[in-house]
Amino acid sequence: MERVRRLARAALGVYVKEMKIWLRYPTWIFAFIALPYMLSGLFNGIGYSIAGPRAVENFARNTGVSNPFLFYTLGTALLLATEVLLQDVAYSIRSEQLLGTFELHYLAPAPTWLIWILYLFPHSTIMVVVLLATTLPVLAFSGVLSSPIDFLYACSVLALGMLPLLGIALALAALVVRYKEPGAVVSLVQSVVILLSGYFYPLTVFPAWVSALSQVLPTTHVISILRSLLLAGEGVSPLDRRLLTLLALAVAYPVIGLYSYRRWESEARRRGELSKY
Repeated sequence: MERVRRLARAALGVYVKEMKIWLRYPTWIFAFIALPYMLSGLFNGIGYSIAGPRAVENFARNTGVSNPFLFYTLGTALLLATEVLLQDVAYSIRSEQLLGTFELHYLAPAPTWLIWILYLFPHSTIMVVVLLATTLPVLAFSGVLSSPIDFLYACSVLALGMLPLLGIALALAALVVRYKEPGAVVSLVQSVVILLSGYFYPLTVFPAWVSALSQVLPTTHVISILRSLLLAGEGVSPLDRRLLTLLALAVAYPVIGLYSYRRWESEARRRGELSKY
């Protein structure tokens, strides 16, 4: 019980500290909320400038979705959520290294890998605010939310899809502990995820082998399921192949990520490389 209390205090401390940092610059939240609408308007404008009045018709034929604004808004909101989770742990570690406070985390009454995961909770609070603020008004106005059950189902799918990203984030954190520089690797992983997830286009535009490769990414299945639920009005069975694949990834990726982090951290401690440079 005492161990649980210590962990709870550590979690509260991380949450309060990070939320105070976020709230120093609250206007960033409004920028994130506005971004999906801005990108959606940009893509709609490009489509109309190219195809004219036939733009929506062409879009519906190629994607199966008749509302391009909703399609792009949902995709951009999920993209922002993915970006936050992928880079948060790595950049939090690097920030602590540069501040000279990284080593102090080893004095905390909790495993360091757990502390870095705790950094995701305050940032996820901001992410949830952004997701709700950007998608709910558009969904409500479009009339695609047929029932609260569908919305809760969509939220559950989203939460399940974030678990594999947690594993990827831990693997990226391992590289930061070892090599001290997150930028190159994090940017590469983010680029691959953005390209293969289909946030802004159906994956059918790619060759079959690219579509097959995209199946190892949890975000591919999340965006596909949410579009079926929220945009196409289709039911998604608990035995749906996409949902079962997402469940398997939600188990596999965190295990791989935790193993990678603990191994690289152990190696860095053994070599005396838990330092700024």
